Amino acid sequence: MNHRISRLLGAWMVGCAVLALAATYYQAVTADRLAASPANPRIANAEKGIWRGSIVDRNGEVLAESLERGADSRVYRGPGSLAPLVGYAHPTLGKSGLESTMDPWLTGRGWSYSRTGLLSTISRQPERGYSVRLTIDSHTQRACEAALAGRRGAAVVLDAANGEVLAAASCPWFHPALLESAWDTVIAREDSPLICRPLAGLYPPGSTIKPAIAGAAIDMGLASSGTVYDCRGSIRAGGAIISDAAGAHGSIDLGTAIALSCNTAFVHLALEAGARLPEALGKFYLSRSLPLDAPMAAGTLSGEASDEALGQLAIGQGDLVVTPLHVAMIAAAVVNHGVMMRPRLVAEIYSDSGAVVKRSSPGVLGVPMTAEAARIVAGGMLEAVEWGTARAANLPDYVVGGKTGTAENPHGAPHAWFAGFTQHAGRKVALAIIIENGGSGGQVAAPLAGSVFRAVLSGR
Repeated sequence: MNHRISRLLGAWMVGCAVLALAATYYQAVTADRLAASPANPRIANAEKGIWRGSIVDRNGEVLAESLERGADSRVYRGPGSLAPLVGYAHPTLGKSGLESTMDPWLTGRGWSYSRTGLLSTISRQPERGYSVRLTIDSHTQRACEAALAGRRGAAVVLDAANGEVLAAASCPWFHPALLESAWDTVIAREDSPLICRPLAGLYPPGSTIKPAIAGAAIDMGLASSGTVYDCRGSIRAGGAIISDAAGAHGSIDLGTAIALSCNTAFVHLALEAGARLPEALGKFYLSRSLPLDAPMAAGTLSGEASDEALGQLAIGQGDLVVTPLHVAMIAAAVVNHGVMMRPRLVAEIYSDSGAVVKRSSPGVLGVPMTAEAARIVAGGMLEAVEWGTARAANLPDYVVGGKTGTAENPHGAPHAWFAGFTQHAGRKVALAIIIENGGSGGQVAAPLAGSVFRAVLSGR
């Protein structure tokens, strides 16, 4: 009998211990996450009495604001091409984009939860949420929107020196105010107007990957500014023959290979690099999601090192898919002496009184290439704009470097790409633009990039 009592007492003590551990875990370890979860019914009830904070651009232009308390009074302003990034906050449809990722701040919960955890659920909720100031410049955003001109695609502009995202244009888009009445129609559309293409659209980069490959090859000791290649118009990579659309380039150096987008030279480099190439390209974050205060897709970079896979990787095809932001980050690293800055979209968060409660600061994400490699690659990209495949982006009054891409895809005509940079008056600006099924990058994307650069640098 005593043995049974001892066993029962032991089981009771174990049960109490489990309950104590569970209570500690949920009230201390995961308190902030559970308290901030949108599934928490206390949050839904509290939001009805909160005046949601605004989202503004870097200059204070209002992009989203609430006219009264609750989530059903949200008004969206600013460039339409920002709609997929800003997202929506709706009592029935839920939240997306920045309205979702920044929701704890916009509803005023972020600061109190980070300080008090579970205790904040019984404290008085704020009457107004915090406002979010983005790094987005509406003038630059509208220039990108005008360049896209209603065509499916995306454009992203970065300050290469500090990582600020100055524009993230997506086309097509759908105005958040009309979503509820047209929801079934919108989500059924094949052109996906709710996707933020600059951050979540995944595409083969085509030849815009070549600056990264050139930088990696230089740092491996496989190439230099004086390396010469014999382009005969095609090259074998495993069981595949990869050709140059322009035919044989003859004897060319690395800078010319970049300027003319010589497939033969870059396949040769990829085969020489072998299994080291996917690892080197991984330093550009091509196989990961870039850290950002917004929904961001991860790129896909296969580690396969067969000759055929490397040949496809050399021209930005095969299994490789990335976002336009990934491509812009490559150009930014080139113009920033090989240093890749952490991309920043949120500049600061401030209260209704104007007091800043959180501010972002520049930080280095990585150094995917040396300064010498970046210098050589930049020279080739400058030549590409001066007289090569990207010459349609040339601006006589400014220094512009770039790389075009014509990326094949299984769903229609090739995607037209341009990735590049400009330097003027101490500014270093990087850009990537893609027109889905647009055809030639040199003919379609390059002139659009030139128009964006001109708008950014001239202020008009």
